[in-house]
Order: sequence, then structure tokens, then C-alpha cells
Amino acid sequence: GILAAFRAGKSKIVVPAGVYRVPKSLWGSNLEFADLKNFEIDASGVTLLMEDNTKTGIYFRNCQNVTLRRATIRNAVFPFTQGKIVAIAPDRKSFELQIDTGYPTSLDNPDAFNPQTTYYLFDRVTRRLKDNTYDYGNSGLTRLAPDRFQILFENPLGAEVEVGDLTSMRGRGGSGIHSDGCEGMKFIDVSLQSSGGFGFFETGGIGGHIYQRVSVKPGPQPEGAQSEPLMSQNADGFHSASVGKGPAIENSMFTRMPDDGIAIHGEYQMVRQTQGNTLICMRPWPGLPYEVGHHIALVAKNGVPQGEAIVTGIKALNEGLLPPITTEFPHFRDNKFFFEVTTDHPLSAQEGDVVANLDRCGQGFQLRGNTILNHRARGLLLKASNGVVENNLVDGSSIAGLVIGPELWWGEAGYAHDLVIRNNTFTRCGYATTGPWNEQAGVLTVLGTGDSREARGHTRLKIEGNSFISNDGTNAVLDGLTDSTFTDNKFLNAQQKENRRGADRGYDISSLVYIGRTNNLSFEGNVIQRLGTANKSMVKSSPDATEIKGLESGFRINGAKKIESSGNIEFQYFADGEMRREIRDPAIIREGDTYYATFTMWPFRNREEKNLHLPDNGSSPGIQLYSSRDLKTWKAENWLVKSSALPVTSPYKHRFWA
Repeated sequence: GILAAFRAGKSKIVVPAGVYRVPKSLWGSNLEFADLKNFEIDASGVTLLMEDNTKTGIYFRNCQNVTLRRATIRNAVFPFTQGKIVAIAPDRKSFELQIDTGYPTSLDNPDAFNPQTTYYLFDRVTRRLKDNTYDYGNSGLTRLAPDRFQILFENPLGAEVEVGDLTSMRGRGGSGIHSDGCEGMKFIDVSLQSSGGFGFFETGGIGGHIYQRVSVKPGPQPEGAQSEPLMSQNADGFHSASVGKGPAIENSMFTRMPDDGIAIHGEYQMVRQTQGNTLICMRPWPGLPYEVGHHIALVAKNGVPQGEAIVTGIKALNEGLLPPITTEFPHFRDNKFFFEVTTDHPLSAQEGDVVANLDRCGQGFQLRGNTILNHRARGLLLKASNGVVENNLVDGSSIAGLVIGPELWWGEAGYAHDLVIRNNTFTRCGYATTGPWNEQAGVLTVLGTGDSREARGHTRLKIEGNSFISNDGTNAVLDGLTDSTFTDNKFLNAQQKENRRGADRGYDISSLVYIGRTNNLSFEGNVIQRLGTANKSMVKSSPDATEIKGLESGFRINGAKKIESSGNIEFQYFADGEMRREIRDPAIIREGDTYYATFTMWPFRNREEKNLHLPDNGSSPGIQLYSSRDLKTWKAENWLVKSSALPVTSPYKHRFWA
């Protein structure tokens, strides 16, 4: 019907309302539409039940300006299953899983499930991911009964795994809707339920697709079941890879995925040889990732951007042209597809560096008014530029609310520039499936890549007017960026208890904001309320942060926990590399409508031999003058006495203390 209407020259088809079972297909997807143009499919009141849950639901290939409205797409058989832990072995290297009534019992069928997969734990009361739990990869399984399995693990399970915990795991399957090589697609009021892979998936092509009021959610429970689904599908809610213009996603919902809410990125290819204007590169799959006229960006393997050029030539080379390379990045191991790219001027590339197509990274994306709720991983994972993230709610993302940054190890590009992150709310993020090893440690994380202290590739980011509510651990990690602003953000009820995200990466996990490799970063008008006892400093700045403005005046405590040494007046200042609250010998006077304050600054100790290697020999830096009009927001005016500026003959040089 749909293809016949298009071939007959019609511009629109209305599919009669009803439930349609789509039988198994010999093709790679349940339904496939290729080369449609300027066509609308109105599926109001239509539910498509896919009989084959291992394949993509609907595959659009090389289509232009096609609209799909009001369809519900669901797998007839769930591509995942769930149950309850009913026993744990004494050595804690296995547990018994009782499959919930009505859910698939085919865990030992390799066509439906990988025998070695990942198990996720859910709280038996809230039914969201259980706090302080992880991803649990099993080593095998044994069927004990028609609906019961023993799940085996190489290492003992931690004490956080308990009898009675709910658990679910991914099965095999394809995406709900896949748009490949398309342009100007529109999906309006489309709902995806129990997809086998990604929910909405877009790859390649010019892009510029629009998604309005779409959803990824669990849908109804299976026939005969007595419990609601713990998951909605098997992977990201929305995934955009190597598309020209990024998506516009508005007023949509993504919930209960076992992976990211919305992910947008390009692709890195690894450089193997260079000669003049020519690079020989490799990738894990066939095809040419550039066209003449595209912009190519080079990033050294240590994370430092090395410049851009314009592609003037591109051709495929023999498969397996060069032997495999030893690399720390898993994505590039055993790559066997090679191509040659020529640029308008030489790039300073070395073997092991990476390149990316800036015209196929999802630039210009718009994410507005969306809700991302109760799922594993990152709410938003963005590696594209010229985008807007505005008025979104991210609630219950287990690793982080928003992560901006390339991932060389995963082959996903790239650095971001000219982003606006405005008026979003991030709440209850970073509570599970993460830990001390995770460099994406902030509820909002902007992250460079590689190990160089100069790996600053993000630029011109505006992070403004966002609300961070009830998040433990570091709320913001700002790294790898330049010429950016962090203004008018609000932190409410933060760090009520310790969370060790990023501790092994050298972050100060007790700081509200951590600043890494940055230059020309400005803070202004940020407000903090009801700060918890796990906090020890407002802002912690690494030695690789330079030209940071507003560290002292850019954060204001309003209604937070009291500072005993300052009575009823909240006060903070920058000293010894971080924000401090401690003051001694304070004095405040008023002149007109302005208050002026002086005090002895941290550290409160005299000059000692063991501290001579520290700034000011480990003593207080001196006395600085601060001003305020409301006794809440304080501005550093100037130094009255600066210890390091005193002449060497002064008896008080490096000897201020209290």
C-alpha cells in the first residue's frame, strides 16, 4: 500500500487505524522504504507489531522529505527479559535468576541473547536502577528450570548485590527506526516500544531531520505478565552517527533505556601513513567517509587539535593494505579498510593520530523541551558543534546528565564549539553504573581527550541558567575548553552524601565544580543553596587552568549551610588553588551603600621550613579588600598588603598568619 501509493504519484497516504502484525522478512529489516521523496505517511491510530525482534523495525534508505506521523512501533516479542535474584552462591560468583511471568525465557538461546551479556540491577521499590550498583558482565549461565537460570561471574559480586534485587539484560535486535543516507525526514508523534537496539537511529547523508513529540518508552507488559517492563529497549533512545546536519528533537521523551538518552557524534579514522598533502587512513568498515570539499580535522593521539583542511581528493585502497597497529584505542584494532585522502594543504599528522569529517558530525543540532528519565548512562552525549540544548529535563541518568567530548577509544568524534547549554534541569544523576574510574565524573561534564596538558579542543561554550538539583558528587567538570562562560546556573541540595565518581582520575570529588585543562573561562552569577556535608570546596582548579575569571565572585552561597567563622554572613574566596570559606580576624565597615571587608586569608600558619616550597612559603598571602552591596555577593577589589610583593627586608614577608 505505502510503496504503491508513492509509485502512483501520490504525496500522502493515510493508513487505516488498527493493529498490524508485520511478519518475518527475508530482508535485513521488517519494513524497508528506499528512495521516497516528498511523501507523508499518516499512521494515526496505527500500531505495528514486528514479529521478528532481531531486525530493525522500519528502515528508510536514501529518502528525502518524508514524514511519518502518529505511528506506534513495537516488537511482538520482547528483545530483552527480566526477573528477580532469588539466591546468591556462598562464594558470590553466581546468582539464581527467576524470570518474571510472561517474559522471555530464552536466555540460553544464542539467537536471542548473547550468553555473555550485561546485567543491570533495579531497586525493588522504585524500579529504577539501584543506587551504587554497576554493570555486571556474566561469564556464562545454566538453565535450572523452564523459567530459572544460574548466572555465573568470573569475580565475586559485591555486597550491593542482594537477594530480592530486580534485574534485566539486553538481548539481540535492530533499531526501532533507522534513517540511512536521508535528508529532511520528519517524525511526529511516533512512539517506539521494546526496540531491539537503538530507538531512533540516523546515519550518514545530509540529515537535518526533525523529531517532534516522539517517545521511547517500555509500552505495555507482555501477555500474561504481572510486572511492568524494567527497560524500554536494548540501547540508546536516540543515536545520530556521521550525519551532515544534526537533528532537531523537540518535546520528546526517552526513558528506561540501558544506554544513553540522546547521542550525536561523528567518526574518527586513524592515520597510518603521511606524505605531503596525502594521508592514508583506516577504519573498521568499508566505504569512503569524505567527499571533495568536506572539511577534515586532525587530532593528535594525545588529544591536541592539529588543524583543519579541505578535502581535494579521496579514493579507496586495497583491503588489508597495512598490517594491524598496536594501539590503546580498541576501536582501531584490526581495522582492515583503507582509503587515501588528499587535502588543500599538508597536515602535521603522525601514525596513530586521528581525523574526522567536520561536515558529517551532526553540526547544528537542536534539543529543546525534551525529557530523559530513569535510564542507564548519559542523558545527553554530544560530540558536535553549533548546537543548542535548551529547556530539557534530565532526571535519573545513572552516569551523567550531559557529557560533551570526543571518545578516541570508541572512535567517536569530535570536539565541540559554539554550543549553547541553557535553562536545562539535571536532577538525581550519577548514582549507578559509574565509579572512581570514570573520567566523565560531573553531572555536567565537558571533557578533552588524550593525556596532553594542552588538549583543549572545545571552544565558545555558553553554559547558562541551568539547574542542578539533588546531585551527589562533583556537579560540573569543565576540561579541554577555551573562551567559554558558565553563568547564572543554580545548584540546589548538592553533595548530600559522598559519591566517588572520578576519584581515580585525580578529580577533587568533594568540590562542587572541578576545572581541568581550560583557558579563558568565566564564571558569573552562579547560586548555591543547601549544600551538603560531602562538599569541601565550591570550585577546585587544576594547575592546567589558566585565565579563569570569577572564581571568587562568580559563585554565591544563598541559603546554604552556615560558615561558623562568619556568623550570619556567607563568604567565600579563592586561595591556595581552590575556593575557601575559612576566614580569621574579619572586619566589615560600611561607606554609603557599600560594605567593605578585610580578613586574614587561608592558610593560617606561619613560615615553616617544611612548607618553603609552597606559594608564600606556605603562609597566608596577605590581606585583600572585598566589597558588597547586599552582604551576600562579594567582589575582590585589590590587595591592601600582598606578602609576596613586600621587600625582602620586610619582617612580615611570607609571615602573615592568624
